[in-house]
Formats: sequence, structure tokens, C-alpha cells
Amino acid sequence: MWHSLFAEGQWRGEIWDRRKNGEVYPKWLSVAAVRNRENIITHFAGVFSDISSVKQSEARLEQLAHYDFLTGLPNRILFYERFTQAIRQAEQRNVMAALLFADLDQFKLVNDSLGHRAGDQLLIQVAERLAACVSEEENRKNDTMKTASVSRLGGDEFTVVLNNVSDVARVARAAEKIVSVFESPFVLEEGEVFISPSIGITLFPEDGREPELLIKNADTAMYHAKELGRNNYQFFSQKLYARASERLTIETKLRNALAENKLFLYYQPKVNLGTGKISGAEALIRWLDEDSRFVSPDKFIPVAEETGLIFPLFDGVLEHIRQITPKVRKALGRNTFRIAVNLSSRQFQDRNLIQKFGDLILNGIHASSIETEITEGAVMRDPDESVNMLNALKDMGICSSIDDFGTGYSSLSYLKRFPIESLKIDRSFIKGIPVDTDDMIIVRSIIALGHSMDIRIVAEGAETKEQVDFLLNENCDEIQGYYFYRPLPEAEFLSVLENESEGA
Repeated sequence: MWHSLFAEGQWRGEIWDRRKNGEVYPKWLSVAAVRNRENIITHFAGVFSDISSVKQSEARLEQLAHYDFLTGLPNRILFYERFTQAIRQAEQRNVMAALLFADLDQFKLVNDSLGHRAGDQLLIQVAERLAACVSEEENRKNDTMKTASVSRLGGDEFTVVLNNVSDVARVARAAEKIVSVFESPFVLEEGEVFISPSIGITLFPEDGREPELLIKNADTAMYHAKELGRNNYQFFSQKLYARASERLTIETKLRNALAENKLFLYYQPKVNLGTGKISGAEALIRWLDEDSRFVSPDKFIPVAEETGLIFPLFDGVLEHIRQITPKVRKALGRNTFRIAVNLSSRQFQDRNLIQKFGDLILNGIHASSIETEITEGAVMRDPDESVNMLNALKDMGICSSIDDFGTGYSSLSYLKRFPIESLKIDRSFIKGIPVDTDDMIIVRSIIALGHSMDIRIVAEGAETKEQVDFLLNENCDEIQGYYFYRPLPEAEFLSVLENESEGA
């Protein structure tokens, strides 16, 4: 300031000053040097103004621009700045930087069941625990999370950036620490809730050098943690990257296939072991890619569920069912034939599901012509709600079956409450017949259990005469498998039905 006054004769800027009561405050000061005729500075003239309110406004704007309004944590913008700085420092010091990307498991369930106010309370408490976890560790010299920062990206997504990492094991301990702080319940106005995190971890420079790539890698690792059962952490790997790239490619191609109507249905008949006749069929989605190769449903159905494409996919299935049902009736010359459609976990939770089936019935399809198949894992995700949904379907006249039975650890107390007509024994148990005695015991027990509860039993995946003979001796009701029929395109399927009708 003095140099500017003597050299240029003026100065403007912010300074700190003290009021008469001792309080320090910011002010804007303009000072000019006053010279006499000999050009000698004789005194200074200054004008100042109190800018406390301006500074408060600037601080508020800074808060709004860089901090999350709900939790007070750094937001996405400030996180990116800090992460970029952590990478720069790691590069200069020849060490690593780590990014931990945490997503809350089943947070949507809290929002939907307890309301957004409860969800906000939960997010605030999660932020407090994460911030306390970071603060506690920073106070420990040379410990895991030294110079760490936690941010909220939005929704239920949080990040922790670890600077100056020299040992990967320390990153793992940091992740374990974060998981552990979720073990105790969160106390909300509506009561206590438990929630867990799924954490994806990526390292600079091992997994990449650009912030955008590392963020993407951490997100990929987080989804892998969810796939492995949630409430855990997973490090990113090139294998995960390849899988994520494949999923992205599948999503893009699937969207195009839906837009261009390139998905269609095959039908795999079910055979009644008592009569030897076809008693129904399962509709299976098939997709030929641009190279005329089938894409495995195991690859595109999970992507459809994750992206929400499962809903337009299912709408297409129902439209195919609407079109083929009259043809089936004509081929068989009777109405007693059901086509089963598979419901994924996400579809089964869709509030519009009942209306969609209702619209199908209004379009002339009899409810007895439709059957739903839901995996054991899907119905056990929320057993009470599953009972309500299954009852709603039953009230419409639509029968339901539990698919892949024996793999989902269902409770018998719930099983007797489920208004279902049949259980489908998972093919993994059928495959072991007649070599694996344990599989034979399990299959025999499921058949006995089902019949004791007046539930029909369907065995899927039967491929050999030995398997069929065993199931026949155990009084299994129906079989679906390659021994009788593979999944058939519509024309072949209708031809098989016509031949059976003529043979009858």
C-alpha cells in the first residue's frame, strides 16, 4: 500500500480494521496522496466503507456454490476441485491418491416408506458420521485417512478422497472403517432404521490418471459391490472396466433394438407328466444382434433392469402375448392353455403392473391364459408386499408360479401365505439327477412339500430319460426341458400345438 501511495499517489483495496469496541471488521479503503506545490506529499486523504455485509454475502454465495445445502458437505463442484488437487499432489510426491465412492443400499426404500423428510434426516446423519470418521482419523498421526475429505455428490452418493496414499492396505482399512460406522442404527423421528453402504474404490495412478476416468472407475466398482450383496467395498480392476464397457455397449444396442422392434419371443412348452400332453408354455425373450447372433438373456436382462429398459421390454412381451393367444386357441381348439411370462424383481415392484395386465384382459385375453413366474429371490425381497401383489393377480384370475425354487431361501411361513399355483424346481437340482444323491433328496423333498400344500410342481431343465423317469416316479406334475422341447420360435411352436391337437 505504501509503495503504491508514494509511487503512484493512490491505493485502493480491502483491509482489516478495528472498531472502537475492539471488533475486527473488513472495509474498502481508497487513499490518495496530497502534494504541495513542490510536489512533496504533505498528507493523505482516505474514504472507506464497511463491507461486512458484502463479505457475508460472498461467503453465502461461496457456500451455495461449493457446499451441499442439506448436509453442509462439499458438493460435486468442490469435490472435483479437491480430487483434482489430490491427484496433482500425488503426482508431484510420487505417491497414490484414492477415491472411495459410497452409495447407500436401499435408500429409496426409506424414502418411499417413511417419506422424503425421513430420507433427508438420514442423509444428514450419514454425512455427520462420515465427517466424524474422517475427522477422527485425521487426528491420528500417520493413520489411514490422514488428509482426507468427504463430499456429497447428490442423492445418496458420497465420496471420500484420500491424499498421500503409500499403502493400499491403508485404503482398505479406511473402507472398513466407513462400513463399520453404519453398523449402529440411525435414529429418525419415525424410529430407528439400519442402512449400509456399497463402496467402490479406485487408485491414482494405477487405475487411471484423469479425474473423470477415476470417478467412472469408482462408480463401476461400487456397482460391483452391490452385485456382491451390498454392505461391502470393492477395488476397481481392468476386468471390471471391461465388463462395464460391455454393459454400456449392450445398453446402447438394446435401446436401438427396442426402437427397431428387433426383440421377439420364443416359447418353451411344458409337458404334463400325467397325460404326456403339452399343458402350457413359457415365453422367453430373444434378441438377435446386428451380426444375427443371439445375445444371452443373462447379459441383457440385468442391463434392462438396471437402466429401466425392462419396462418397455415387458410391454413388448405383453403385446406379443396378446397377438399369439388367439393363434394358440385356434391351433389347439381349446382355451385351457396358459402362457407364462417372467417378472423381474423390478417389474414385480412396479405399481403399474396390475393395470398392464388389466389392459391385456380388456383387449380380449382371458386371465386364465396368462401365468406369471417370479423368482424366489424377488418374492422374498419384500414378502409382505409380495403377498399383496400375488393376491391382486389372483383376484384378476391370473395364476402365479415361483421360479428357481430352492435357491432363494424362502421362509415356509411366507410360502404358505403366497397365493401361488406352482413351484418350479431350479434346473441346478435337476442337473445332478441321477448321479448326485443330495440333488435327488432335495427334489424329492420339494415335490412332497408342494403336494402337501396343494401346489403343483414343475421341474425345469430336464434333458435326459433318467431325469424324466425319476421325476415321473416322484409324481412331479410337469416338466420343462430339452428332453421334450427346446424354446421354439412362434411358427414352430404353433405347428407343434397343431400336431398335438390332431394327435389327440
